[in-house]
Amino acid sequence: MAMIWPTAGSRFFSRMKAVCALITKRRFFSVVLVGVMALALRAAILPIEPIPQPFMTDEFSYLLMADTFSHGRLTNPTHAMWTHFETFHVNQNPTYCSMYYPIQGAFLALGKVLFGNAFWGVWLSCGLMCACFCWALQGWMPASWAFLGGCLAVVRLASFSYWANSYWGGSAAAIGGALLLGAIPRIARRPCIRYAVILGVGLAILGNSRPYEACFMPLRQWRHLLSLSCEPNHPGHY
Repeated sequence: MAMIWPTAGSRFFSRMKAVCALITKRRFFSVVLVGVMALALRAAILPIEPIPQPFMTDEFSYLLMADTFSHGRLTNPTHAMWTHFETFHVNQNPTYCSMYYPIQGAFLALGKVLFGNAFWGVWLSCGLMCACFCWALQGWMPASWAFLGGCLAVVRLASFSYWANSYWGGSAAAIGGALLLGAIPRIARRPCIRYAVILGVGLAILGNSRPYEACFMPLRQWRHLLSLSCEPNHPGHY
């Protein structure tokens, strides 16, 4: 079709390009828009991709954590007959709780408290993840490309992927990674407390969701940041 009719849709795409150029001039608005699109897309496909039912042992473990948090507890007392209720990915001693790290369970608990179902915690985390992706990419590339990257994340991850349709997710850890990787280039260019706090929040999220990746994933980025900050003429020098 491109060979036979190369100008097909050129007027439409030109208009879309102009609209996107206006959007990306406002960086914060771009980030918010990507997050809203992710939430809207997942809500729109509910008739064909309804709220999922858990079926993996990992999901039941995360849902146990969400139920514990939503009742205002960090853990539960061990049942008197716990040996008859042992199951995968759940600790029975010294207390009855999920074996996993707490961030994913905290998002599920948030959805349960606010909307009555843990799925809405998954929904919120996917929207926040896509927004964080857009923000992180803005630190490494032009705003228009960052917006496109956020839109690709919306289409790929916030709709039919298992991150958006299960309770063991991945969005929570991705939020931490995006905050970390988005803060590093900003600190290199202009060190300030705000970006240091964001970097710390990203590390805290990773440490409470994927601690292994939190230790080893950013090592190359730390090296890059230090090399930039040591250059006398670089804006990140301090």
